Amino acid sequence: MAVIKIAGVEVARPASVQVGRFDLTKSNRSASGRMVMEVVRAGIRRVDVTWRYLPDPDLQTILDVIAANKPFMLVEYPDAGGQQQMMAYTGDIIYSAWHTRNGVRYWEEVTIPFIEQ
Repeated sequence: MAVIKIAGVEVARPASVQVGRFDLTKSNRSASGRMVMEVVRAGIRRVDVTWRYLPDPDLQTILDVIAANKPFMLVEYPDAGGQQQMMAYTGDIIYSAWHTRNGVRYWEEVTIPFIEQ
């Protein structure tokens, strides 16, 4: 299982981690209609972390760490070549329907995208 650290705090182990890389571009069309594009910064990383059936206290820990370190936080995640780090901000944090078992609330699925600064 993957190890995720947010601002130095190891959080619950996720069900999945998806790593993406993309380029930031500045683009427009010339008078002839031809696309013109400039790569402003190459290789920006985005790490989408998903937890399934996450207990409420674990979700609260994750949300508290993010809130305490906004807007940017150091995120450690698994990538090709081993654990990597990046300074990141979060995209939309989405968590879905919850269920209660033995008095503990569980969130069915929690997804947080971390996007490199």
